[in-house]
Amino acid sequence: MYWDGAWEGLAAWAEAQRLPVFANGLGRGCLPADHELFFSRTRQMLRTDADLVIVAGTPLDFRLSFGRFGDARVVHLADSAESVSHHAPIAASVAGDLAQTLAALAEGPAPAYPAARRQWVESLRAAERSARSRDDELLAAAAEPILPARVYGELRRVLDRDAVVIGDGGDFVSYAGRFVDSYVPGRWLDPGPYGCLGTGLGYAMAARIVHPDRQVVLLLGDGAAGFSLMDADSLVRHNLPVAIVVGNNGCWGLEKHPMRQLYGYDVAADLQAGCRYDQVVAALGGAGETVERPDEIAPALKRALAAGVPYLVNVICDPEHAYPRRSNLG
Repeated sequence: MYWDGAWEGLAAWAEAQRLPVFANGLGRGCLPADHELFFSRTRQMLRTDADLVIVAGTPLDFRLSFGRFGDARVVHLADSAESVSHHAPIAASVAGDLAQTLAALAEGPAPAYPAARRQWVESLRAAERSARSRDDELLAAAAEPILPARVYGELRRVLDRDAVVIGDGGDFVSYAGRFVDSYVPGRWLDPGPYGCLGTGLGYAMAARIVHPDRQVVLLLGDGAAGFSLMDADSLVRHNLPVAIVVGNNGCWGLEKHPMRQLYGYDVAADLQAGCRYDQVVAALGGAGETVERPDEIAPALKRALAAGVPYLVNVICDPEHAYPRRSNLG
């Protein structure tokens, strides 16, 4: 969707047909998060309430239940014939330039049942509002050690609408995917569906060069920081200021907590508790600070965004707090 520059066609099609839209990965922002037809908290209703799911520009992989949405028929729109998924039963598929495909669909006939479509969208919107309201308490949590969601509760308040947000991590970045809204195409970058950690610093360099006047915020898990944090030296040498936020819970949370759940114990999943990643960036010529209380987060984020140098906010998070997740691998 993003690489084909298809967001204008997407908006035109969704508005003409009154289609609720959900986004994955780099597709985030192709429809602004505050658009009346954009949804993010109600994906489970696609498996229970939808009669037709149209997947555009993304594979039918584990993120999309391998193309199974309850009793709904599935249509796959792909940018090439090779990208059309064949492992799941699909009702139809179209391969080709997605911008042209969506523009053509936007010019199609009006919905046959506008009243039913309107009720469907309204039910989704009510469920979306309810789900978002349930997040409010978590985003404002005053718990110590800090809960990761509180970091995003504060970050949401200081991000510009066109900020470039980069995620590089496991559990910590899973929270970002849930709580950080995207409004402009190409402003969300993450390690991709296979969790290829270590991409964050490179993404941050490229984003700062391409967008010298926009906020660039890099979100790192402490495990991911171990892959490429020394590249803060490159940010310093090339005068590329980036605000870096590390969710430091002293463990590989994405591995530790599932191991405990499945086996009752964990191995090889601990990192140095309270490691001063901010001092690493400072030693390389940048700056930073460690945050241990919720009320310290917002001032630290503002200092990072205004610093004019690579600046790392090292947030000590609760190691016992796990991101709630479930897998659908079959």
